[in-house]
Amino acid sequence: MGISLGRNLALKMVKTKYFLLVDDDHVFNDKSNLDKMIEILDTTDATLVGGKFEGFMKFAGALKFGVYHEREEFAIFSGHCERKLPRFPNCEQCDSTSNIFMAKTQPVLEIGGWSEELKIAEHADFFVKMKAAGNKVVYCDDIEVINQQESPEERSKSYQKLRYDTGRKNRMFRLMNARYNVNGLFWCSEYLVGSDNELQCISTKHKIGYC
Repeated sequence: MGISLGRNLALKMVKTKYFLLVDDDHVFNDKSNLDKMIEILDTTDATLVGGKFEGFMKFAGALKFGVYHEREEFAIFSGHCERKLPRFPNCEQCDSTSNIFMAKTQPVLEIGGWSEELKIAEHADFFVKMKAAGNKVVYCDDIEVINQQESPEERSKSYQKLRYDTGRKNRMFRLMNARYNVNGLFWCSEYLVGSDNELQCISTKHKIGYC
């Protein structure tokens, strides 16, 4: 079935104008400020407001399609966001954020939620769809949850196989590549910003799903 199908089933049962997405290993702390998320959605034109994981790198960033490594690719520029929100100094507009966010229900329903054929890699695809539909994504670095992952020793063998099966993972990324007519997807951890706001990657963190 997959995580996308499960999320879409849950989304269709939402009766409120906003919904909150978290993973099952997330724990709230005193910085899990849901009231701030609601305030931003109530008072700005943002469609989605996300936060971060305590102690983890900044997952929020820019999504770009272009020629990288001499081929058409889909790039995620970790940490790059376009502009600050005037009334919320710790928040900025990005293309994507992590899996802790609150969003307006109807716009997410209108883009079809998550792509059910993608058993993994659904996260990047979801935010590409959000951007294409003109939905604004906001990231706030003062909103966080604890990502209480199990250690490798605590995970079941069946879970480990599903999560870390390289062949399965690459099949999913190739499916996404075919959807967007690119040859690969990569995360860029270090980059330069040009005068025209163009991004030049100088350090690639992960290269996955190459055709």
